[in-house]
Amino acid sequence: MPRLTAVVPVSDEDPMALPVKALDPAIAFYQSVLGFSVLRRGTSAAQLVRDEVRIGLVVRQDHEPAQAGSLAMEVDDLEALHRELQRAGGEPGEFGVDDWQDRSHRTFFVREDENGYCYCFFTALEPGAT
Repeated sequence: MPRLTAVVPVSDEDPMALPVKALDPAIAFYQSVLGFSVLRRGTSAAQLVRDEVRIGLVVRQDHEPAQAGSLAMEVDDLEALHRELQRAGGEPGEFGVDDWQDRSHRTFFVREDENGYCYCFFTALEPGAT
């Protein structure tokens, strides 16, 4: 089973306080599609965990999905995660290579439509690899 090893905000999002319109549908997506488990839950916030990655969800009535940002999650086996997300209905995109922080990364993306988030899953490539 692929393991998530890190989470990095791509935009100004705080991974521990992602705004969502409603908690129940957001938690359902993270559990059924992305494989997270609920660590803590209150009436308007929840913390979720998968492997080394923790994220937080916070209900905000004024949340605009069109304004939502992105998170990048590092994974130890990108191909296995892609297959897992396909089986779970996550509709992962095509593999690509993206460069940031002076390094190339193999990537694919998954969009969460309810709250508008885009997730980049990545593995750093060795220098010279494609």
